Amino acid sequence: MEQKNRTFLVAAIAVTILVAVFVSIVLPAVTGRVPKVFLPDVNQQTSQGAENYLSVAVTPATVQEVIASLSRPESYRCILTVSLYWEGGQSTDKVEIWADGDYIRTAVTTGGSVQYRVVGDGKLRLWYAGDQTWQETDAQAGTADLAQRIPTYEDVLDLPTEQIISAGYEERNGAYCIFVEVDRKQDIRDCYWIDTASGLLCGAETYEGNRKVYEMTQIEFVAPLEGGTVFSLPDGTVLHESSITAVP
Repeated sequence: MEQKNRTFLVAAIAVTILVAVFVSIVLPAVTGRVPKVFLPDVNQQTSQGAENYLSVAVTPATVQEVIASLSRPESYRCILTVSLYWEGGQSTDKVEIWADGDYIRTAVTTGGSVQYRVVGDGKLRLWYAGDQTWQETDAQAGTADLAQRIPTYEDVLDLPTEQIISAGYEERNGAYCIFVEVDRKQDIRDCYWIDTASGLLCGAETYEGNRKVYEMTQIEFVAPLEGGTVFSLPDGTVLHESSITAVP
């Protein structure tokens, strides 16, 4: 009886795997439809309603669909370190980020100086600690990420699949992440780790050949942003104020 049950279990698992492969790979190719994606979280049990989604393996062929299913939070605060490497030296900056709706505020500490940027309302404002005035320019699509000194990982969605070297799920800095490695040509490779819980980039690296030239690491993250957080200019002009109350 025990042997019969074991045989039945093995057969059931095999059928489940075959069905999953058919639904996630073969069916979309035939119908032209991309299934909804459910991102597994090893730290949490599957929530009610997850049966409406399809858990797919992250591979170079599917990672663009999985990334496209993510969305960044509307309100959060995080701290990053951004390091640049060159032959004979390196530098590391601390980047603090406040985001609320369409507004992004950053404070980048380099050595003994702090540079502030506020992106919002179609404008980029930049100044340094101690300044009473600021520079102002029009903001573009990628301006907010440039202000944070991070790459825009959504660019991966526009790449030919053959440029994606590898992909999968990995743990990074205590977060469960989607990993994707991209060949940028000219012997340059980019690696991204995208937190499945927040949809934010929690790690990134760039290599020229085998030499690392860039590294970003998220060291703190809180969402949503505390209510009453002010996005202001050095003369005290308030551009925006968050209204969300932080979760304890």
